[in-house]
Amino acid sequence: MICTEYKPYVIDTGYLFPPSLADFLGSEDEVHIFREVTDPLDISYLDSGFNGMGQHPYHPLMLLRLLMWGMANRVVSTRKVEVLARRDVSFIYLAGGQKPDFRTLARFRRRNTKEIKRLFKDTVFLCARLGMVNLGHIALDGTKIKASASKHKAMSYGRMKQDEERLGREIEDLIQQSEAVDAEEDKAFGKDNNGYNLPDELQRREERLKKIRQLREELEQEKRKEQGLKEGQMPVIENKEQRSFAERDARMMLMKRGEFDYGYNAQAGMEEHGVIVAADLTNVALDTGHLPNMVQEVRQLRDELDSDETKKETVITIDSGYFSVENIQQEGKGIELLIASGREKKEPIEDSRNEAEAVNKVYPLKRFEYVKESDSWRCPDGRLMVQEDNLVSKDGDDPSARYVCQSCEGCSLSSRCFKHGETRRTLLVKRKQIIRAEMRARLKKPEKQAIYRKRKWVAEQVIGQIKDGMGLREVTMRGKDNARGQWLFACATHNVMKAVRFIAGLRKRDTSPAMAC
Repeated sequence: MICTEYKPYVIDTGYLFPPSLADFLGSEDEVHIFREVTDPLDISYLDSGFNGMGQHPYHPLMLLRLLMWGMANRVVSTRKVEVLARRDVSFIYLAGGQKPDFRTLARFRRRNTKEIKRLFKDTVFLCARLGMVNLGHIALDGTKIKASASKHKAMSYGRMKQDEERLGREIEDLIQQSEAVDAEEDKAFGKDNNGYNLPDELQRREERLKKIRQLREELEQEKRKEQGLKEGQMPVIENKEQRSFAERDARMMLMKRGEFDYGYNAQAGMEEHGVIVAADLTNVALDTGHLPNMVQEVRQLRDELDSDETKKETVITIDSGYFSVENIQQEGKGIELLIASGREKKEPIEDSRNEAEAVNKVYPLKRFEYVKESDSWRCPDGRLMVQEDNLVSKDGDDPSARYVCQSCEGCSLSSRCFKHGETRRTLLVKRKQIIRAEMRARLKKPEKQAIYRKRKWVAEQVIGQIKDGMGLREVTMRGKDNARGQWLFACATHNVMKAVRFIAGLRKRDTSPAMAC
């Protein structure tokens, strides 16, 4: 039987009293908590130097909320945000019924790029006030973000030099052709006639030559600065070194899926609740050099929060991409570092095929465990090697020490541990090697391993939430400062949404039947 009693359906429904947009959203929509969380943010520094002409400018809090809510919902494009501010109830609600266009949103974002770092720190303090920030353990990781540039709009240093020479020859040829054509046409048509297409072709090549020369000079200046050379000195540059015409600051990097592309290296330090407490973005592909600045940020945050929680030591867990003596020495002043040294290669199985190789190859230093408490080493057989004397290297910068095993008699591993003619194994160890070995030994302790095991799910989960959950796999703004601002804005949005869901969880527990009883 067909039902004929339907609810009334009238598109042009009139209202005696205008309804509130909040009524359409419902009381449980998290956009209400988002509004509450962003209310206490200090936005006085946003657009502080903006002198709008004509009409009054839009309120910076409204523009900030639209951009944040858009990123939280995988909408990075300001054009899409403009459309949603006219169609989506949550966006219309946050905009207060106003309709800023995409240019207004994009200009606001670009104008305040340098202030995003302050906004990001404000979100950290916001989460700290809610009790979400625990600085006992911080996981540090880096990820590559694709730049707004194409690999096909780039050129290598070797190609730059070749094209400069080629274009220079072509320009000379075109000038000669143009002069010859001009002379012939002057005779035929008079001196006021042009040279048809030759000057246009000449101008195109000259503009191309100018761009290539400018890019080459910028690359040489950058390398000159890196290598500590004076102006005019020629730096060492590999011919395969590339630069993009569209995005000068981006660098060729190995992306997550194993392919090279222009991108940036984004850094983030997360505490165990998933709140990002330190973040940065550079165009340096290697992670190693980023650790000192990130550690300094954590140290500064500890001082600024100045709570009972921050008086305890902070352990920062880091993967092997940051492992270096210089980075290990960054710890102290309330910071302990746990840096993985990478996987050690397994020793080959001794059989008839590699027996000759095993005779000439002894256990490397990595097979010996450093014991910091007694300043000694433990060999693969478990025997201690004590310090015999101190030596000074030739350059005097890195002194060495000799450690000797007290008794190697009866050792089952002596065939792999002794060099030719030795009766006891001796280690000649430099200071830097001791620093690295102490870090390896520290990570073998069960209590340190328990902390380090948390690093992967803390760091990888947060970065996945930004790249997959927010859709920020590629920055849409060009220039290192703009790209850095966009990454920090994503981190700030992540923290705000963490606070939103934290408050939503608290309220849900408070109103649950079990709590009511």
